[in-house]
Amino acid sequence: MTRSLKIVAEVVQFVPIITLASSFIVKGGVDLNQASTLFVISGAGALFITLTLVYFKVLLNPILLATNLWLLFGAVAFGIPVPFLVTFLSQTNAVLLFAATFGLGVVLTFAAPRTGFIGMRGGDAKTVRRLSFILLGLAVVALLWAILFKDNIRLGGGLPFIVLNVTRRVLIRRASK
Repeated sequence: MTRSLKIVAEVVQFVPIITLASSFIVKGGVDLNQASTLFVISGAGALFITLTLVYFKVLLNPILLATNLWLLFGAVAFGIPVPFLVTFLSQTNAVLLFAATFGLGVVLTFAAPRTGFIGMRGGDAKTVRRLSFILLGLAVVALLWAILFKDNIRLGGGLPFIVLNVTRRVLIRRASK
């Protein structure tokens, strides 16, 4: 796969979460109950994009994969609807997203030695594991941060999401040199 296709594949994985976040940006506030339609649209988009990229054997961004799992959970909660799941999502805001990220990170760190939680191809297993542990440690911090700021979606959701993704890219770039 060419470098430009890798970049497109990485960027397209952000579309579902940006779709959901667009309403928060426009309104300036967050009410997950009012985002029910966007959760369903974002969840469907996440499923479609993920399956398409897997079909073409694209290595997924693990943070965005966990985000897509959260979006699918939200799509089910709001789309069916399942009232207790809607309440749970509304009360936890982004905490569940970072819990999913941490959980997936643990699994990938230990079960995928060639790509790890960092989601990197081409590195030796020792480097991938070391970088995965760094990112896993940051995922714990992001989860705790999300809990601390769960009532402020920008601080408790947006900021740690950006930090995790930027850190992942920086770690991969440094390891590739």
